[in-house]
Amino acid sequence: MFKKQSLFVLSVVLVLGLILSGCNLERPVVTTPLLPASSTTNMPGASTPSANESPTGGMQMVFVNLIDGGSVAATEGADGRPLVMVQVEVTGAVPMIVDLAANGLPAVDAGGHPLEVTNTSGALPFTAEIPWSPANGGGEYTLVVTGTSTVKDFVEATVHITVTGLPSFTATPPPLDLAGAQQRISALIQQQFGVSIPKPSVERFDFTQFPGSSRWIGSAYYRGTRYYIDLYDDTHYAWSNANYSDPAHRANGDNFVLCRPSGNFRVLTIFVDYGNTGANRAVVLAKVPVVVSWLNSLYTKFALSQGFSGALMQVEADAVYVSPPPVPGEFITADQIRTLTGNDPSAYDFLMQIDLDVNGTLAKHYFSNLLEPGGGIALQGCGTGDIKYGSIINIWSSITDATNVEGGLVMDFNHELSHLFGMLDNWPYQPGISGPDGISSDDWIPYKMFGWTDSDGDGIPEIIDPNPYGITNP
Repeated sequence: MFKKQSLFVLSVVLVLGLILSGCNLERPVVTTPLLPASSTTNMPGASTPSANESPTGGMQMVFVNLIDGGSVAATEGADGRPLVMVQVEVTGAVPMIVDLAANGLPAVDAGGHPLEVTNTSGALPFTAEIPWSPANGGGEYTLVVTGTSTVKDFVEATVHITVTGLPSFTATPPPLDLAGAQQRISALIQQQFGVSIPKPSVERFDFTQFPGSSRWIGSAYYRGTRYYIDLYDDTHYAWSNANYSDPAHRANGDNFVLCRPSGNFRVLTIFVDYGNTGANRAVVLAKVPVVVSWLNSLYTKFALSQGFSGALMQVEADAVYVSPPPVPGEFITADQIRTLTGNDPSAYDFLMQIDLDVNGTLAKHYFSNLLEPGGGIALQGCGTGDIKYGSIINIWSSITDATNVEGGLVMDFNHELSHLFGMLDNWPYQPGISGPDGISSDDWIPYKMFGWTDSDGDGIPEIIDPNPYGITNP
């Protein structure tokens, strides 16, 4: 989706923040009880109001009933769990959602669903009350509350507190094994959506530095819906479902539509040169086949590692060059592509616009405060077009340094292109793989989640299996 730092290395922490700040792909969604705003009266056992606020300017957030370095006594909630009511006040801009994390984990209800408080009335200032149950009983916690505005700006505030009146304990059970995770994810899909998927694709991720992020990830592409779930070790979970289609049957609607990750896809890469990076047309265009060949080699290498004869997906790409930009700061149109390059956009599955521009002019116009120069975004997969920006472009990015064209292409074809098929920015990418010409790169392709493995044991990759995921009546 977005790249806000180096074109080669993205940290997981940064990416998780970007999901909140401006991603127009799907954000992990859960069924969450919504709480009304309450008064700012301190709750029983709470300390005095905190002065710990978010940075000045725009939306502001402050803890109402907790103070940094203070303590708070837990009470017993209606569900029998320990309870601390956390109150925060948001000013400066209308928040859409307010949520809470404790020691890196979201505040969850008794069913393990992350709690979110929504500002349905558009109130400002807005007071949110979050019924937090300390997962480890008494002891020290770092609470981070996040407010997201209606225009997808976000702000955070942090407070360090000690919970009293409870013994300390370890709440997280041992992680499930593969069979247990597959069974649990299958049961959740059946419970939430009434769909039987006995053997979804699952993959395990352990994070020693951030154990709260350790989880199983499950996925299944079935009858137009990609089911996707993060199943964390503390038993809470988050959905990231989405519709999917294919280039021959583009779906109408107001939401981002994924493409089914199988088959051959044609990409037209359109470089729009603003004339300020020192780019050389011939050198730039020559980079595209190099990167595409490298991308296809990753697809093939994985397929061979699974015992299959060839890749489940391949990409072809043509590259064209436009200079100067037809309209600076705007997406290129179909008519402009035809007129200025002689290529017909309808002959391609995806259109990728890459602006060679030191200033990131288009980003400043459309993605102010969300994208820095050198960033990029996936706008639409196999839907009929991006609903917010009205563009035919599937992937847009900018490159600010002509010497980094290959790095930008690697991110666009590996990272942004993967978004079109269902990768999310909370995906635990594989760092340090060998890129084109030996360049170190990050691999964002979620091979298993794309259904490129045989999860039900019949010898056929799930994405092309007529009876996928162990389903007896597909």
